[in-house]
Amino acid sequence: MKRFLLAALLGAVSMVFSPLSAAEPKLGDPAPALQIAEWVKGNPVNLADLKGKKVAVVEFWATWCPPCRASIPHLTQLQKKFKDVVIVGISDEDVATVKKFVAKMGDQMDYVVAVDKDEKTGQAYMGAFGVDGIPHAFVVDKEGRIVWHGHPMGDLEKVLEELQAGKFDLEKARKRAEAQEKLEAFQEAVIQDDQARIEALGRELEALDAEVGPLLRDRKFNAAEIRDLIRFQMTLAEYQQALATEAPAETLAGLEKRLEELAPKDFDLAGMKRRLGHAQVFRQYFRAVVGRGDTNQVEKLTSQLKELSGVHPDDLNEWAWALLTDPRVRQRDLALATHLAKAALDASGATNASILDTYARALFDTGKVSEAIEYQKKAIAVAEDEPTRQALRETLSQYEAKARK
Repeated sequence: MKRFLLAALLGAVSMVFSPLSAAEPKLGDPAPALQIAEWVKGNPVNLADLKGKKVAVVEFWATWCPPCRASIPHLTQLQKKFKDVVIVGISDEDVATVKKFVAKMGDQMDYVVAVDKDEKTGQAYMGAFGVDGIPHAFVVDKEGRIVWHGHPMGDLEKVLEELQAGKFDLEKARKRAEAQEKLEAFQEAVIQDDQARIEALGRELEALDAEVGPLLRDRKFNAAEIRDLIRFQMTLAEYQQALATEAPAETLAGLEKRLEELAPKDFDLAGMKRRLGHAQVFRQYFRAVVGRGDTNQVEKLTSQLKELSGVHPDDLNEWAWALLTDPRVRQRDLALATHLAKAALDASGATNASILDTYARALFDTGKVSEAIEYQKKAIAVAEDEPTRQALRETLSQYEAKARK
C-alpha cells in the first residue's frame, strides 16, 4: 500500500529489493560497478571507462512489466537524441527470456541490454536506495556519481538535457529526492491516520513544493487535497474488493457513502460501478481462456461481452489488446478481439492512438494487412508525442514488410 499514490501518478509495478546494511546512499555518491551475467545487446559497459566522457543511464526493467515495456520506445528515443549518453537496461530474469524479448523488439529497443548477475546490480542500486518499483532509472554523470533516479517517463529527459547544457543542480535534485521520501512518509501517515505527522509532513512538503517545483506530476502539492485523495483511493480499493467478493449490501452502501464524501468533485460513482461490473465479466472470461477459470463458460461469457453496452472505450481497448497479445491466452478468439477493438474505435471517435493501434493489430492478425496499414497510419497521425509515434512507426514497418511478401 505504501507506494500506491506514486504508482498511480507515474505508473510502476512493485518488486522486492532488500535494503543493504551499509550507510544509506545519497545523490552525489559514486555509482556502483555493474555486475552483469550476460550482455544481451550492445557492447559491455564499464562505468569507470565512461568517467570524463559520457553520462550513463542504468535502468531496471522486466519483460513481464507493462510500464517497463511502455518505457522502451522513450528510452530508445533518448538514446538517439543524446549521443554522449549510454543507456543500459538491466533485467534480473533468465538470459533466454530476455534474449527472446530483445530479439522480438529489434530496433524498437535500441540501447544496451543486460542481465543482472544474481541481482547484485539491482541490490547495489534499487536496494540501496530503497526502491521497489520498476521501471526505475539511475543517472550517472561524467564524474561517475549518481545524480538522479526515478521513473524513466518522469524527469529523465529533462535531467539529461540539463547535464548536457551544464545546468544540472545537484543540490536541488537532493532536495527533490528528500521531498519524495517525505511524500512516501506522508502517505504512510495518512494510511495510519497519524494526524500530528500528517500536519507536520504536509507543511514541510508544501514548502518543498514551492522551493524546488512540483513534487507531483500533474498538480501542486496541497496537503489537505492529497490527504483526501489518498483516503479516497484507499476506500476505492476497499470498495472494489467488496464488489469482487460480493459483500453484503449494507457493507457496499457504507463504502459508497464514504466514497461520495471523499471523492473529487468530478468523480462519477455510478459510472465507476458500471465499469467495475463490465470488468467483472471480462475478468471471468479472461480467467477461463488462460486456463484459470471455468472453460465451459467461455461461449456464454463471449456473448455477454458482445452484448455489453456503454463500456468505456479504454476498457474495450485494454480487453482487446489482452486477447490479441497476452501469451497466456490458450483460446485466442480473434473475432471477439476485433469486435472489442472496433467497439472501442467507434466509441472514441477514432481519435485515440492507442485504440487505433489496437484495431490495426486486430486487422493484421486476421489477415487484413492493407487495412491494418491504413489504421496504423491513422494512429501515427493522432499520436501526441514523438516516442509514441516512433513506436507506432516501428509497428507500421512490420505491417508493410508483411505486405511486400
